[in-house]
Amino acid sequence: MNLNLMNDLFNLKENKTVQNFIKELSNYLENNLMNGKKNPKTDSTWNNLLSDNQELDNKKIISKYKDKMLLERVNILQSYALRTREKGEMYYIYNTNTQEKDTYNLCICDENKSNEIITKKVEELPKGAYLGSVLRKRGENLVLDQEATENLEKEISNMIKKTIKEQDQYLESRRIEGHIYQVNEKDLGRIWLCDLNERVGGGIEEIEEIEFPKDLYEAAKTGDLFIYQDGTYQKY
Repeated sequence: MNLNLMNDLFNLKENKTVQNFIKELSNYLENNLMNGKKNPKTDSTWNNLLSDNQELDNKKIISKYKDKMLLERVNILQSYALRTREKGEMYYIYNTNTQEKDTYNLCICDENKSNEIITKKVEELPKGAYLGSVLRKRGENLVLDQEATENLEKEISNMIKKTIKEQDQYLESRRIEGHIYQVNEKDLGRIWLCDLNERVGGGIEEIEEIEFPKDLYEAAKTGDLFIYQDGTYQKY
């Protein structure tokens, strides 16, 4: 065998041009999968948030902040669409259609048309489009706006991180040493508690707790009482 060829093969990993090509190809496959495939980042984000489990990156999101995230996402999309309206009417692929296989739901990012739902088969979407992609109307066709997609992914991601911090602060503020909590409901690893020591606006606030001791959760029934003591919930 040609010794020069052997040397070339052994030095392949050291070739910066090849390394850069492999890196770029990997990034492309990860972030811009072809029609019919999913983008793991955006799929896990919004499909999980809209599911019963309501999780983002293995972090449980309570209904109070799930609703806030979804509303903030609408505001972000509409604001961006308004700022870039010269580029054409903006559409956003916001989730997969549960009724039809290989089908996505799109919304129009205009406050006057935000309630309109558009359903598109995978083969009807532009090449490279995935859940979370931004599309623009060009004549009778929809085209992928990659720049808008990347900008909005960052903006929405920052919003999610900020909202999760707000959720953590809120829940921590509702776990009050020495307070008695009554179980109102439990489902899918979550438990809804009423703080009997604190009334808000003349009523009792219901708290959706996502960090409840597993052993207590399994046995807990509606009406049971627990005390928050030494940094955790205990049977009262």
